[in-house]
Amino acid sequence: MRLSEVFLRLGCSLVGWMMLYAHFVWLAALGRIGCGPEGAELHGVLLGFVPITIASAFALRLTRPFGDIHRILRWLGLPVFGLIGIASYNVWEVTSSVYATGHGFCSTADADAWHYLWGPAQLLTTIVVAALVIRVWQSAVAKTST
Repeated sequence: MRLSEVFLRLGCSLVGWMMLYAHFVWLAALGRIGCGPEGAELHGVLLGFVPITIASAFALRLTRPFGDIHRILRWLGLPVFGLIGIASYNVWEVTSSVYATGHGFCSTADADAWHYLWGPAQLLTTIVVAALVIRVWQSAVAKTST
């Protein structure tokens, strides 16, 4: 394997991990941040992060051909699971509020259509990311046992 391919695989995997952390740290902080003068801007940004985060999560397995590096990087998944737990609680709070009251994230006005899509999109992201991080662990453990 060429050195350029090694760096490309490692770089893409690390960017994938950084995207997961960015997305789930913001989701975990959502309960503390609340709404600012911009309104639901943070919610909109997090909705825009959904496809990017899911695409980045698929890059986590790019280091699989490099067993030692893959086994080291898999440890980055443990804090992600902690963040997923906190983020899921915040997503549940926001989503249940929107569906129960019909109001938007930061106002008493009626919720826009994207407010109703926000919760399911975050749930989809959480499920995909959790499944892919588990696959990273499984492939690293399988390489260790063989």
